[in-house]
Amino acid sequence: MFFPCAHPRNCFAPLLGAALASGLASGALGCGAMTGEARIVEVTERLELKLEDGRLLRLAGLDAPAPEWALDGLAADWADRPLKLALLAPRPDRWGRWLADLSAPDGASLTDALIRAGALRVKPEFETRNCEGPRLSIEQDARRQKRGLWREPNAILAAGDASGLAESESRLTIVEGEVRRVGEGRSRVYLDFGGRDGFTVVVQRKAEAAFQRRGMSLPSLAGHFVRVRGYLDNRFGPRIELADPLMIERTEGVGGSGPGG
Repeated sequence: MFFPCAHPRNCFAPLLGAALASGLASGALGCGAMTGEARIVEVTERLELKLEDGRLLRLAGLDAPAPEWALDGLAADWADRPLKLALLAPRPDRWGRWLADLSAPDGASLTDALIRAGALRVKPEFETRNCEGPRLSIEQDARRQKRGLWREPNAILAAGDASGLAESESRLTIVEGEVRRVGEGRSRVYLDFGGRDGFTVVVQRKAEAAFQRRGMSLPSLAGHFVRVRGYLDNRFGPRIELADPLMIERTEGVGGSGPGG
C-alpha cells in the first residue's frame, strides 16, 4: 500500500501542473478521438469522474495504486472546467461507468499528465491498446525520475519477494526478475523465475504470435531480466498471465531492485 503524502495536494498538485504544462508544450494528445466536451463536478475516492450531464466516467487503461496522488489534484484543478472527452467504448460498463480519456482545451491529455506526474500507471486494457505504447514511454520517464508513486520501494516487486507477491493477490502488479527457464507446453508457454512455487509468467499459445510480431521471442528470454505487469494470481503459486506483448519488457542490469529504468 502506498502512503506518499499526508496532504496530497501539497506534494502532488505542483507535479500535475508541471506535467500538464509539459504535455501542452509537446502537443501530446489523449487516447481516442474526441467525441464531445465535459465538465467534472465530482471526483470519487475511486477516481470515478461525475460529469455535469450526470454521466460517470472511468479513465480507461490506468491504475491508481495510491488514489490520493491524483484525487485532490483532479478535484481541485479540473472540476468545473471545460474539457475534451473521448469515449473509448460504445456503452457503459456493468457499473454504469463510461470508459474515457480527457484532454485540456488545448489538446494535452490530462491522463498522460497524470502518468507523467507519477499519479497513475498503465494498465493493460483492450479499449486503450492503441495508446499503450506512448503511455508506457511517459510512464518510463516518470519511473526514471522517481516521480509520485515511483518513489515507493514496493512500486515494483522482485520476482523473489514472496511476501510482497502474496500481498498483491488479484491486484495489478509490476514484477522484475530473471527468467531462469522457459517451459513450453501444448497450450501455454511458461517463464519461470524461481524454483517450485516461485513466480511464473504464463502466455497462452494462441497469443504467442502477437509477441513474435512485436519482436519478442519467448524462448529467447531465458537468462534475461524482464519487467512484467498484470493481475497476480496466487492460486497455483504467484503467476501473471500475459496476453499483451507490451506488458513485458527486457530490462538492463539486475532486476527486482525497485523502480528501474
